[in-house]
Amino acid sequence: MMIKRFYSALSNMMVNKYLLFLDQALYALFNFGSIFALSRLAPVNEFGSYIIFISSINFVFIFSTFFLSAPILVLLPKKWKGNKGFYISSILGTNLILNVLLSLVCFFFLDLTGEEVKPQYVIIAPILLCTFDILKKYLFSSYSLNLSHAVIASFLLNAFYFIGIYFYRAQIDFIISLNVFVAALFVANLYLLCVFGVFKVFKTELSYFKTTTRVIYQQIITQHFNYSKWIIIGGIGFWGYSQGLFIMSKSLNISDFGISKVRTIQNILGIINIFIISIENYYIPFFANYIKENPNSKLDVLVKKLYRDNYKKVFILILLAFVFSVIVYDLFYGTKYGSGVLLIMIFSLVQLLLLFIRPISISLKAIEVTYPFFIAHGVAFAVMVSFGAFVISTYGYVGMALSFLLSNISYSLILVYFYRKKVIKNKVREAVK
Repeated sequence: MMIKRFYSALSNMMVNKYLLFLDQALYALFNFGSIFALSRLAPVNEFGSYIIFISSINFVFIFSTFFLSAPILVLLPKKWKGNKGFYISSILGTNLILNVLLSLVCFFFLDLTGEEVKPQYVIIAPILLCTFDILKKYLFSSYSLNLSHAVIASFLLNAFYFIGIYFYRAQIDFIISLNVFVAALFVANLYLLCVFGVFKVFKTELSYFKTTTRVIYQQIITQHFNYSKWIIIGGIGFWGYSQGLFIMSKSLNISDFGISKVRTIQNILGIINIFIISIENYYIPFFANYIKENPNSKLDVLVKKLYRDNYKKVFILILLAFVFSVIVYDLFYGTKYGSGVLLIMIFSLVQLLLLFIRPISISLKAIEVTYPFFIAHGVAFAVMVSFGAFVISTYGYVGMALSFLLSNISYSLILVYFYRKKVIKNKVREAVK
């Protein structure tokens, strides 16, 4: 009987892993395909406006992700299994209020760039993006709903978006692209909310806590704040050197042509993000559960196993992604943007770094040591503002890619330092005791 249960649990774990990967593949297809379609169909100036808009609202998305959705992967399995309904309801309510406030700030700065966009787009788009991420993070970490619902939601997102783009393909512009973007996100969110309603996810049993609703809500927000406060502050730096890079480049007189070329190549190599995000969404709850059930365990053993089992796969993956990107770029963008091999090489190195650092990043988040991310993102942003600005001014749009590489090198080195300090050296001290 025990053997049968073991194999059943192992089978479910493998199924969940593949469903999670499929979901991320579909979501990556949405991110990749939207940029691909618009870069092919929209005029360069309209596509450039879309890139600036997405880069701007990503500030809100990054902030909300770091504060609300990302901690769910750790805090839900470790601390809130007893009342998931009230927990997720509190997160969604907070997300709505926070997004409205941050979106108004975002609209102010977007208006300064000279882009003409209605405020409702700047408010609604981040709310839908963040809600979608929160709902899926719940699915990944609660283990109470079938992950196939996340896959279906991502499929609907793709279907409605690309059908809309195809329908308006002859007259696509900035405003039409935003309308299709928002409509597709609305449909995907509506499906997940209906699923949550059918399975009574939002049902709460406050008697479990023997305290008031207000106190419980304060506990949830306090836990999220304590977990993410350093990541949130660092997230501003992350936005700066990832999305703010395009805004800074615009201010340094980099052309729409150069910005569009860099964003297009970065988007093609974004196929690697399928694996990066899947690794985090699967292993952060796994590590968190492992720590809860084995408080005296050595976490670095799991990290070493991840590296030992996967380092060859990572190098093969990067090589295949490089070849894929060269072929796709030459087929669809070579005539429009010219040679892109150098940029593809630089962004391939960036993706290699992000894959390499992922197990270290996961281990720090699982033990709830998050201030290193503030320092790492802050240093990376400082590198972009100082060295990056010089490189961009000197080498133009190629300097944008070099700036991004330098920022990610500094980010990775900082996390390696804190991993050695907080995970490896702590283990040695415990052994001495």
